[in-house]
Amino acid sequence: MRLPHGFTTRPLAREDIDAVIAMINACELADTHEVMWDRADLVADTSTEGFHRDRDWVGVFDRERVLGWGLYIHPRRVWADVHPAARGHGVGTWLRLWSEERGRARGADRVTQVVDDELVDVGAMLRDAGYTARHISWLLRIDHPPQPAAPVPPPGIDLRPVRAEDEEAAMEMFEAAFSEFADRPPSSESTWRAMTLEREGFTPDDLIVAVDGDQVVGGAFLIDADDEIWVDKLAVAATHRHRGIARALLHTAFARSFARGYDHTSLSTDSRTGALSLYERVGMRVARSYTNWGLDL
Repeated sequence: MRLPHGFTTRPLAREDIDAVIAMINACELADTHEVMWDRADLVADTSTEGFHRDRDWVGVFDRERVLGWGLYIHPRRVWADVHPAARGHGVGTWLRLWSEERGRARGADRVTQVVDDELVDVGAMLRDAGYTARHISWLLRIDHPPQPAAPVPPPGIDLRPVRAEDEEAAMEMFEAAFSEFADRPPSSESTWRAMTLEREGFTPDDLIVAVDGDQVVGGAFLIDADDEIWVDKLAVAATHRHRGIARALLHTAFARSFARGYDHTSLSTDSRTGALSLYERVGMRVARSYTNWGLDL
């Protein structure tokens, strides 16, 4: 499929990241009135194992201005956006076709995109192209009371910032917990490190671990997103669930957000995890919903 006259495409490069993030933020402000991505997110995604920097992301340009982008994260996840000024000209369709071809070239069984349910036109475009809904995701938020409750871990459990000697055990705990979700591809150590310990700006207190003696039995990875704390990852080992560890980790996140002057904390979960009720019990509410659309290749 050809793009409109004057539009060009090329693989993106590290020096494009700030311009791409600015374009994504313009899309999000137009569509949802808030931004969800920052530079560290894109740097982390493009540092994961198996990412081909010369083939797995692409930009659509009008001269030097970024008007659209696509990102393929192996084995099947796709991110794509089109600037509001360029919509209705076939850019989104071009990016969809690019992502499907990239998936086939990578040997994927399918490609998937997560779309805000308020963007009904995007969902309709994907559905018309043969995509089907695979699962639902929710963005949850809690507005802080005048003083959030202090985290109280159960007896015998300590919460503290990750230490060097915890890193491997923490990764194994998270991986084991997340592998319980249906159809979730495994993550390698290098990908885990790129998304957490080696993320731009990381400090040890961004990864809070719950320890039982010398065993890591839970953890929460917290991202300071400028106006909130974002709970990027939360898990508890199967052997230690239903004891209040997850609640204590969440209260740690809320307390940090409040201490930094933010009025809310956010996270996301999806219908595969069964965790929605946990978050609602600690006072979080659904702010937005998303559908994971998939196309079998």
